Amino acid sequence: MSIETRGRDRRSRGGELPAEGRIPLYDARLRRELAHRRLVGSILRRFFRVLSLHLLDAAVLAGAVLAVSLWEPFQSVRELTPSIVAVFLLSLNALSAYRSGDARRDRRRLFSAVGLGLLILGCLTFFPPHIPLGTGVLLAVGVLGFVALAVERKLIDYAVRQAYVHGIGLRRAVVIGNLDEAGQALERLRDERNIDQYVVGHLLNSADEPDPTALGTVAELPSVLEEMDVEEVILATTIAPEQFRSVADQCFERGTRLYVFPSVVGTVDCRVEPLQVGACSLLHLHPPQLKLPGLFLKRLFDLVGATVALVLFAPVMALIALAIKMNSPGPIFFRQQRVGLGGRIFTIYKFRSMYTDSEERKAELLHMNSYGDPRLFKMARDPRVTPVGRFLRRSSLDELPQLFNVLFGDMSLVGPRPPLPSEVQTYEPHHYVRLSVVPGITGPWQVGGRNLITDFETVVGLERAYIRSWSLLLDAKILLRTVKVVIRGEGAY
Repeated sequence: MSIETRGRDRRSRGGELPAEGRIPLYDARLRRELAHRRLVGSILRRFFRVLSLHLLDAAVLAGAVLAVSLWEPFQSVRELTPSIVAVFLLSLNALSAYRSGDARRDRRRLFSAVGLGLLILGCLTFFPPHIPLGTGVLLAVGVLGFVALAVERKLIDYAVRQAYVHGIGLRRAVVIGNLDEAGQALERLRDERNIDQYVVGHLLNSADEPDPTALGTVAELPSVLEEMDVEEVILATTIAPEQFRSVADQCFERGTRLYVFPSVVGTVDCRVEPLQVGACSLLHLHPPQLKLPGLFLKRLFDLVGATVALVLFAPVMALIALAIKMNSPGPIFFRQQRVGLGGRIFTIYKFRSMYTDSEERKAELLHMNSYGDPRLFKMARDPRVTPVGRFLRRSSLDELPQLFNVLFGDMSLVGPRPPLPSEVQTYEPHHYVRLSVVPGITGPWQVGGRNLITDFETVVGLERAYIRSWSLLLDAKILLRTVKVVIRGEGAY
C-alpha cells in the first residue's frame, strides 16, 4: 500500500505555522460547534449507511424468495416472503454483518448468517408460529439468498471503491510517527479494498529526526488540525503520557477521530476486546477461538454430517470389522485416551490397525520417529502395523469410528487433531491454542501435507490460522480436500 504524504514548505506559503500567542483560527465556541457538527454528521452517515444496506439486503433476499416461488412446487413460499426476509435480516445483525470495516464484505460472515437463518426457519417449522417450509424450499432459499447477498455486497463494495477513487467520501487523516512507522501502520490497517482515507501527511514525535516530508512535529498538531480540516488522527508511534493526553484533548475538542495503532498487540495472534476497568481503559487479549454462533452452526454441521456418513459407510465398516477379526487376534476397535477441548480427556475410537502389543513396543521405536519431535510420533514402516491395518491407514478408513466421537460431542468433523496426554505435557504456552476448539477427524494439517509436514511448529501454525479464519465454508473445503488427499494417499502411512 503506497502512502501519499505531502510535506509543506512553510516559507513558500508565507511563513511558519502559527506561533505561540497568535490568535487561533477558531475560538472555543466555534471549535465546540465544529465538534458537534462532525459528531452529528458521523452518526447520520452511519445511520443511512446501515439503513440503506438493510433495504438493499431486504430487496435482494425478497427477490431470491420470489425466484424460488417461480418453481411450481414452491409457489406457496411467496406468501412467507416478509417472514423469511425478516429472519435473514435478524441473522445478519446477529453476526454483525452491518458493522463498519470489513464486516459487510466478509463472505464467511454472510454464509454463517444464512446458515443461522435457515436454522431458525427450520425450527419455526416445528414450533409456533409453524411456518410451513420444506427442506427443499429452505435449501433453495438459502443458496439463492447467499448468492444474492454476496453479489449485492460485491457490487456495493465496487461502487464505494469507485467513489473513493474519485475523491468522494474520503476522510482527511494525519499520522503521528516517522515515515516508516506511518507506512507500516497504514499497510496493516488498510488494503486495496478499503482505501477510505486521504492521508494529508505525517507528524514526527520530535524534531530530533529531520524529515523534509513531514508536516512538522506533534507540538504543531493543533495548527495542522485547524488549517487542513483533518477528520482523523492515527497515532502510530509511542509518545509520552503527557503528550498523548494533549493529542487526545486536541482531537476531542475538535471532533476529530483518534485511532491508536497497537504496535505491541499487532505482533500477537489474538482476539482483542476493549475493556473499561474503573477509570482505566484496557485491551483484553483472548486466544484465537470460535464464537458462540459459529460453535452452534459447527455443531449442527457435525451432527448432520456424522449421521449421514455413518449411514453411508455402515456396510464398509461391517466389512472392515470382519477383515480385522480374520487378520489378527484382538479387538476390532482401538481405544485411546486423547486430549480435547480445554484439556478434557476423552476416549477416541479407531479401527485397530496394529497388533495388540503395539503400545508396549512404542518405547523401543522412539528413535525411529519420522518427526524427531516427541510431540508427534509416526513411522513410515511401523512393524507394529498389521497387513489389514496398513491398508486401513493408507486409505484412512481406520478413522471411520471417530464419527461416533463426533456424535458424542468429543470431536468435530474438522479441527486440530487430538494429541496424547504425554504430548501435551511437553507443550509450550503457544501450543495450547490447539486445545481452544473441539478436535477434528480431519483438519488443516491433514489436507496441507499430512505426515509430509514434520515440523510441529508448522502444524500449530496451520491450526492457528484455521481457528482464526473459521467458517462453515472453510470446513466444507477441508472435507472436500480430504477426499482428494485420501484418494491419492498423500502423506499416509
